[in-house]
Amino acid sequence: MKNKFPLLLAFLTIIIACNSNPKSTESSDNKKDEMPDNSRTSLDWNGVYRGILPCADCEGIETEIKINADLSYRMSSKYLGKNEEAFKENGTFTWDEAGSKITLENADSTAVTNRYLVGENMLFMLDADGNKIEGELKEKYQFKKVLFDNTISEKYWKLLELNEKKIILGKSQNTAPHLILKDENSLVYGNGGCNEIHGSYELAEGNKIKFSKIATTKMFCNYMKTEQALLNVLEMTDNYSVKNDTVTLKNATMVSLAKFQLVYAKE
Repeated sequence: MKNKFPLLLAFLTIIIACNSNPKSTESSDNKKDEMPDNSRTSLDWNGVYRGILPCADCEGIETEIKINADLSYRMSSKYLGKNEEAFKENGTFTWDEAGSKITLENADSTAVTNRYLVGENMLFMLDADGNKIEGELKEKYQFKKVLFDNTISEKYWKLLELNEKKIILGKSQNTAPHLILKDENSLVYGNGGCNEIHGSYELAEGNKIKFSKIATTKMFCNYMKTEQALLNVLEMTDNYSVKNDTVTLKNATMVSLAKFQLVYAKE
């Protein structure tokens, strides 16, 4: 009997081990099934979306919606053929439990809807019941994501040329003229060689770029001529080009206004 007991114990150990492995695998598989796979987790959803909504008494409502990774948004609307002034609003948005729809929390109370379905490079406006708009005009309620060249943002732009003249720093000049375009809220910061610069920028398809709300501090230095020329260039800039590590700002007639070296990228 004593000789049989070790054999019986070994036999029971083998049975327990065999029975436990399938349960472990099944548990692991269940955990995989529980992992969320939705628009919020699997799509590169943050960015700028554009579309033209139907309008009863105008040619259409040109609309741009920018949704950011920090759950903030910015919307701009123009009533084409009626009032070209842009109506803007800012706020935050939330995701639904399924991770497929967003709600603009601070949307204008007069808006038809404040909910959108997030798809692959698309936003679909939803009706009052939270459903996709169907019918012949359904494509009018879709916003396509604008795919920009992100090589120019979050980098230090060192000014090399203004109006095709090379920039030479003064002997006592401590700060080189430069710009930095921030992804968050599309803000631009920099220095004209004397005063700090801050404002906003907008990118559009075709390497279009527009600077706005540019302001500076009010110090006086010996390098004001270069700084003022840079500010004038930012007002006239219509588009840009990138070659290797150089950004060139141009006006609408493609004349070179300024060149910058991309010195580094933010980590």
